[in-house]
Amino acid sequence: MKRMIASDLHGSAYYCRQLLDLYCREGARQLVLLGDLVFSGSYDPRYDYDPLAVIDLLNPFAQEILYVEGNCDFGIQELNPQFSITPNYRVEDWEGTAVFLTHGHRFSPLKPPPLGLAQVMLSGHTHVPSFQQMGDLVCLNPGSVSLPRSRSPHSCLLWEDGLLRWLTLEGTEFARKPLP
Repeated sequence: MKRMIASDLHGSAYYCRQLLDLYCREGARQLVLLGDLVFSGSYDPRYDYDPLAVIDLLNPFAQEILYVEGNCDFGIQELNPQFSITPNYRVEDWEGTAVFLTHGHRFSPLKPPPLGLAQVMLSGHTHVPSFQQMGDLVCLNPGSVSLPRSRSPHSCLLWEDGLLRWLTLEGTEFARKPLP
C-alpha cells in the first residue's frame, strides 16, 4: 500500500491544502499524520493559520487517516475531527513490518521504543527530514509540512513497497532509500 507520512502542520491551512493536493496526485491510500496538527502555528498571513480549516480539510479523508497526537495537540477534540486520535504512539503491521508511529517528543531515535516492539519508528517533532539506523531500529522523519528547520524543504515521506521517498510539497523527490 502506498502511504504518505507527514508531520507538524501546526494549523496551516495553506500547507495542508498543498499536502492534500500532493496526496491525491501521488495516489496514496493512507495519510499518516505524526502530530502537531493544528496548534502553535505562525501568525504570518502567508502561512494561513486556521486550525478549524485544517480539520475541515482533513475530515473528508477521515477513513484514510492514521493520526497520533503531538505535544501541541491538546484540545484538538474540540475541533471535531472525524478521524481517530491516538495519544502518544501506536504500532502497526505494514506488510509484515512492525511500524511504531509517534510524534517524537516522548519517543525518538535518542529515546527509542522498547526493544523488539518495532522494526521501524516514524516520528516528526524536529521539523527536519531524516533516516537513521539505530541498531535494529530504522528511524524515519518526514520533516515538517509547514515549519521546516535547518534549511530543509516543506516535506513529507512516501512509503511504498519498501521504498522510502522524501518529497517537497510540490512533489519533487529530494531523497530516496530502500527500507533495509
